[in-house]
Amino acid sequence: MNREEYCELVEALFEHVVGVHADTAAVDLIAHHRVWLLRPDFASFLQHGRCHSTRAPMAAIRWRAAYTALRRGQLPCSGSEADILSIAASLGAGIPVSLRHVLGNLDHRNIARVVRAIGLANDTLPVTSEGIDDDC
Repeated sequence: MNREEYCELVEALFEHVVGVHADTAAVDLIAHHRVWLLRPDFASFLQHGRCHSTRAPMAAIRWRAAYTALRRGQLPCSGSEADILSIAASLGAGIPVSLRHVLGNLDHRNIARVVRAIGLANDTLPVTSEGIDDDC
């Protein structure tokens, strides 16, 4: 997937979650992480469609299915990649995760992404967005 296709996918995901803070936070986290949305084996967890009123492209992530596949070992990845997906799935679908277990593997860039997601979920932006790469 090239940069333009990635940005179109991210835009379609945001179109689907507009106005729902926790869902927006989940999409923001997974999009800025730039791993899962680029993986061919993750594509099966994406649903594509169009907005009824505007016909704009929309996409949704099947968070529960992705999280289940992750826990069953069907999405091999690093510990930090698993933790980011788990946190995003928790925000996007209410799946309970233990912060004690998922925060320990994250480097400073991923911690910054999680902090940003928490701010978005609460409808407050974090004090700083340092470490977040806005490519789209």
